Amino acid sequence: MNLSDIRHLFDYTEWANDLAMEAADDLPDEDLLRDFGISHKSIFGTLLHMAGAEWIWLERWHGRSPAKAQAWSMWTPESCADLAALNDRWMEVIERRGQFVSGLDEARLDAELPFKLLSGDPSSMRLVDQMRHVANHATMHRGQVVGMIRQLGIEPPSTDLLFYLRRDISPK
Repeated sequence: MNLSDIRHLFDYTEWANDLAMEAADDLPDEDLLRDFGISHKSIFGTLLHMAGAEWIWLERWHGRSPAKAQAWSMWTPESCADLAALNDRWMEVIERRGQFVSGLDEARLDAELPFKLLSGDPSSMRLVDQMRHVANHATMHRGQVVGMIRQLGIEPPSTDLLFYLRRDISPK
């Protein structure tokens, strides 16, 4: 995977995340906060987790590895009370990530980048693999959001990569 592929992958991720956020924005609070019994309980909780995870990885790419308490205290319903606040904070992460990616070259993308896990334990992976993980993590949790929206009896957005790739294709 090269730098062009990574840019494309994050463009897709941001496009699909925007669709999920738009769908969430159309929901009443009781549906947004409903506990569906999954890992992050609600649509809001899952979106909050997604944004927080993207922030953690971006911090690692800048040489900072937040500890668990610091990382998750910034991304709780108490510190980010509603969808508008979440969207504002997530957009900051996306903007900073775009700046980071625009400064990369192929050698840095392929290089090993050490970081600390939330537990404080040391780890290391190639930057490209960390970035692939971030996109994959978002895809997994978007699938959960789409599933929760479907359980509400609402047609969810189509966030699959295929729809992103075909979005500008018109019939001939």
